[in-house]
Amino acid sequence: MQEVVYRSNITKILWDNISMVEPYPDTVASVVKLVGGTAFFPGGTGLLNDVSSSNIPTILVLGQDFSTEIEYNRILKSGGNMSSPTWVNIVNLFDQACIDLCDCFFTNSFMGLRKTDSMTGRFPGYRDKQFVDRSLEFLEFQIQLVRPRIIITLGKYAADMLYHISVNDLHAWKSYQALRLPDIGYVQRAKFGNIACKCIALEHPSMRRTNVKRRKYKGYTGNDAELTLLKDATSQD
Repeated sequence: MQEVVYRSNITKILWDNISMVEPYPDTVASVVKLVGGTAFFPGGTGLLNDVSSSNIPTILVLGQDFSTEIEYNRILKSGGNMSSPTWVNIVNLFDQACIDLCDCFFTNSFMGLRKTDSMTGRFPGYRDKQFVDRSLEFLEFQIQLVRPRIIITLGKYAADMLYHISVNDLHAWKSYQALRLPDIGYVQRAKFGNIACKCIALEHPSMRRTNVKRRKYKGYTGNDAELTLLKDATSQD
């Protein structure tokens, strides 16, 4: 019998099934436990640390990977990561777009941690095709579990991973084009198995100030373009 999904058990179900991506490549370490406070899954619960909310997430916010082992251990000690550029810029942009963070589940395309010093660039696990295939399978599992109305990708690598599990509907996102070309950053309907949802490609928040100026949508540029993308997706039925 399939387990009923509530806000309180989304993280547990994913954590119980995270072994789907194993074995990890030599360049990737596993996450041993969840950090305290608000953080993206698998480092954290993927939910805003707000015990007063019972909202079932309707928006899946998808990054590439959690971070490095070093950064994970730092967050593990400090509890939460809301002061990082990623979170500061997400909170600011979502506030402008009137998106409630309690309506979001924050997760990643790849499970595991980088065994490198750099937190940016292509995830080292990309070099292992079988690991990538298992990660795509787990990403689809996450979508089937959360059943989002909207998926928001952060950065070109997350958009590319999502493209690979809905190639027909996200064909315009092929070869990392989701962020490069005008007016294709919002796809009104993409299917993932029996789930259909809206998909939005955003610049990665950690590098947003540098990269957002290249965005173009409906004649808007930069921050206004991404803000209009979000407002179109959240205001349309």
